[in-house]
Amino acid sequence: MDSNRFWQSSNDLLPLRFTTLTTSNEGVLYAGTDGKGVFQFTPLRSWENASQGLPDHLHIHRLDWVDSQLYASTNCGLYVLEDEVWKQTSVVDPCYRVIGWGDRFVLTSKGLLCGSEGKWQPLAYHNKKTFDMLVTPHFLFLGYEDGVAFYDLLTGDWCDLPLNQAVTSLAVFNQKLIGTTSRGGLVMGNKMGGFHQIRFEGMHLNRLVSYQGDVYVCANIGIYKLIDLKGRILLHSYNVQAEVTDLLIWRGIMMISTLQSGIKYKNEHKSAFQTIL
Repeated sequence: MDSNRFWQSSNDLLPLRFTTLTTSNEGVLYAGTDGKGVFQFTPLRSWENASQGLPDHLHIHRLDWVDSQLYASTNCGLYVLEDEVWKQTSVVDPCYRVIGWGDRFVLTSKGLLCGSEGKWQPLAYHNKKTFDMLVTPHFLFLGYEDGVAFYDLLTGDWCDLPLNQAVTSLAVFNQKLIGTTSRGGLVMGNKMGGFHQIRFEGMHLNRLVSYQGDVYVCANIGIYKLIDLKGRILLHSYNVQAEVTDLLIWRGIMMISTLQSGIKYKNEHKSAFQTIL
């Protein structure tokens, strides 16, 4: 399979490095890139640039919808899309994700913030890189530069679970907390306050994506689904050779963003990917 696709734009042929995917309720697909802004796809207008208001050479870590607003977490701060124009918020430090849960939480290189536009307040882990947050009925779990932390919603206390490496994305698998690390491995909670560390030879795990009870793994050599076979953690391959950065499953279509091969898609129940760009 060709792993070096290019996107034909209206101006010239650009090799785009895609980093993240999301879609609106109206069916508009948005794709963030490393250095080339945001692109959007609609069935009537096909692909077009949607980067008005964004500075050049921006690295977009995540695109997140919160309360019907689209946010871009970037290496130059947090942006919000208003009337098809991106506007910078008061958050100017590098940030990695926005999550809505009652309040809005921003995970930044200077700690976890809480609030809204113009009123972001430091909440926890000041001057620490915070990458991902997972909300459960009793706890908020945080992936940050030293490992994992959790906030007890009953007592109002934070507790650290240091791992001597950053945890960059979080999910729940078989009722256990799991996360990807900055070294490309996987950590899994042991339900006793500790973690098992798992490495898959030749693989660097980039991101975990949860969908309808399943957990998918975006890796440097493809996209996988996490499975448990009699207590063994295995990765089921979806037969695509590319460095995958994000996954989106929408209306029965599985789409992946990649660093060198554009955006690929396939029917959720079929095996082969096609190149959409």
